[in-house]
Amino acid sequence: MRSFTLRLSSLSLCLSGVSFLSASHALAAPVPFAIPAGPLSQTVVTFSRQSGQQVALDSALAAKATSAPVYGTMEPEAAINHLLQGTGLNVAAHQKNMLILQKAPVSKAAAHTSALKKEKNTDEHITVLGRAMRLSPAVVPLDITEPTSRIQSNFINNNIIPLASVDDIIKFQPSIWTQNPNGPGMGKAETMSLRGFQDGQYNMTYDGIPFGDASDLHHTTSSLFISHFLGEAQIDRGPGTASTIGNATFGGTVGFRSKTPPSKAGAQLYGTYGSFNTRAGGLELDSGQTRFGKAVLDMQHEETDGYLTNSYEKRSNILFKDEIKLAEDTTLTVQTTYNKEWQYTTQGATLAEYATYGKNYGLCDDRARQCYYGYNPSTYTSDFSYIALKTRLNDWLTLQNSVYTTGFEHEYTESTDASQRSLSANGVTFYSTAGKKVATYADDIPGKYADAHFRNYGDTLNLTAKTHYVDVQLGMWADVQKDRRISYAVDLSKGSIPVPGKTGSPYSYNISDTNTTLQPYLELDVHPLPGMTIKPGVKWSYFHRDYDAALNKSTKQPLNATQTFTSWQPSIAINQRIMKQWSAYGQIARGFLAPPISVFQVGDIGNVKPETTMNYQVGTVYRDKKWMLAADAYYINFSNYIAAAQINDPIQGVTSTYVNSSGAIYKGLELEAQYVIGYGLSVYGNYSVNSARYKHTQVHVAASPNMLASFGLLYENDRGAYLSLIGKYVGKHWGLDSVTNGSGNTQFANQYKIGSNVTADLAMGWRIRNVGSVFREITPSLKIGNLFNNRSVSNFAGNQSVGDAPLYWRNPGRSVFFNLAVTIP
Repeated sequence: MRSFTLRLSSLSLCLSGVSFLSASHALAAPVPFAIPAGPLSQTVVTFSRQSGQQVALDSALAAKATSAPVYGTMEPEAAINHLLQGTGLNVAAHQKNMLILQKAPVSKAAAHTSALKKEKNTDEHITVLGRAMRLSPAVVPLDITEPTSRIQSNFINNNIIPLASVDDIIKFQPSIWTQNPNGPGMGKAETMSLRGFQDGQYNMTYDGIPFGDASDLHHTTSSLFISHFLGEAQIDRGPGTASTIGNATFGGTVGFRSKTPPSKAGAQLYGTYGSFNTRAGGLELDSGQTRFGKAVLDMQHEETDGYLTNSYEKRSNILFKDEIKLAEDTTLTVQTTYNKEWQYTTQGATLAEYATYGKNYGLCDDRARQCYYGYNPSTYTSDFSYIALKTRLNDWLTLQNSVYTTGFEHEYTESTDASQRSLSANGVTFYSTAGKKVATYADDIPGKYADAHFRNYGDTLNLTAKTHYVDVQLGMWADVQKDRRISYAVDLSKGSIPVPGKTGSPYSYNISDTNTTLQPYLELDVHPLPGMTIKPGVKWSYFHRDYDAALNKSTKQPLNATQTFTSWQPSIAINQRIMKQWSAYGQIARGFLAPPISVFQVGDIGNVKPETTMNYQVGTVYRDKKWMLAADAYYINFSNYIAAAQINDPIQGVTSTYVNSSGAIYKGLELEAQYVIGYGLSVYGNYSVNSARYKHTQVHVAASPNMLASFGLLYENDRGAYLSLIGKYVGKHWGLDSVTNGSGNTQFANQYKIGSNVTADLAMGWRIRNVGSVFREITPSLKIGNLFNNRSVSNFAGNQSVGDAPLYWRNPGRSVFFNLAVTIP
């Protein structure tokens, strides 16, 4: 009795031969479960932690029983019923949020089994399907109020190489399109869109904390956390409810969760070797449960020549996370990551260059030309740290608070146009401090040095009160961002010495800015009818930018300006459980996004209006023993859309200016399904029809494919073998939607049509468990990207500064990576 109680750690109490287990909070709604088969004395502890339910059972009975596995999202009572199958135990009673288990009479157990079969109880259906969904690109919960796809750890482990960036993890999701021309998960993603919204027009979070670049909220994927650091990801294709914090939530939220430290101590060595001379190795150390909490330390280093010519990169990443149980209902989490990447940066290539130098052309090796790789090095550095407290203040009130800081720096040198091979594009002219021409070197390589770095400090706070009639969430997100960015012209042929221009200074810009964001919110969860949840709420967004430019980017004059943007963002969402395995939902919400820093760089923006949206969407989810089906429709009215038009700056080369395009309409239909064939096999697919057009025109928003789809076959057996073959279809889209005419006016028109294309990835591996007395698991695996070697043009990359020739990206060619992970003890 005593040893069993100790094994249950702080969650167990012994009283008259009965062990009581409790978690931080009680949950009646469906929650995700991932409980492998095992001794009931252990699995019931896992159930209690994951569900928040208290459980009482006889210790002697628990020690003798073995439980069934439970995977999937379901109500706690349904999960415990499945967990107890074959144990001879059942739920005898509920008592003050406690499930009391006892030995079931044979007749009652038989009757209970018969009733389950007759009524087709949801727990059996979802668990059987849940075992297949662990492997699929996405899981769709029944209790959602907006289209949602959850990527589970099994899919990440089985299908994504450990060194891959975040874009490779999400690429098979509905209405998602990512493009990484240097290889799968390598280098930075040149495209990452959701429903046609580009990076910076949707929200991104890490462990619930929003983050993004100071300029326009974009994300440099190669400088972020790698797939081996992550536990799961979730794509919310909608604005969320009032409690959804972050910028640009109207475009959706791409959320990543760091891995949970394992309860068992051990170590894992992992490595990758494959195409493009890619080699990587990592080490994960797990402390297991100790008096100082559960901690994980994960370190990785990767080097690759890249798919594109002369596009070498190397990257190092480290993560530390510790979960400390301070009290029965109080957990403190400390987490930090550090990431550093060094690479040669490509800018795309013309069709003529691809035809002459190959479909993998990136940079050249000729020092006499601007395309020389040595002129275009970049260093990216990022870090993300937080301390999070989660506690139950009393029986009905819980608190979650995270204090964080995150930083980013991009330091680089580049030629004026890294795609340019023409010698006539060379030439550097020096001017005196008075602006008079001093000398011209016709063969020298013009370029620039730039450094952009910012740091955020912030806090997220959430109070949740659960009552008999309504649940209330009250919270706040506060963030301060310090940003600094400079750039000056250099002569790359003369060791990158500064080149004074006509202003007498080599500087192109010298900018500092401070951004302050506040988002308080109030949200209610009301249950007026059985199976119905209504979530009304309101969020107030405050964004203030202090802009101080000693030298502004376009005007080459000083500018000191401040702007404050505020917006009330009401929302309402509803979920109705039609049947235990079928739900429907709807949502209306208002969105808001302050103008990017780029609009300041063309002058004082005066009374420019922020971007706003009205989002409307409805959907339904069905899940039974064999099927998972989901469908939704959305309509988004986008006002004050700020669009980019390309101009040719004599110092910066081809750059962008920003104009208010009045508005755009985003609308579409999305379908997602999975079917369990049996014997470990299942099929998965999603399909979306997406439209994004400027109002009162037939002009499509650039880089917004008209259709997207994923489809695949998935397999895993109980002995550890797994396999997946997943394809991705990207429909046609346009490279540009606006241009600047000879008079300097912006005209909206589509240019550079990109055709549709299909790629496919194959992944297979085998988890070999309990090898000898040393190895807990050895997993060799193989990942083949772009199996059929489709290297077609996939996206527009801009225009050359001399001659204005269009630049393009292509799909990276077929890649093969061998991975090995060894876990001890």
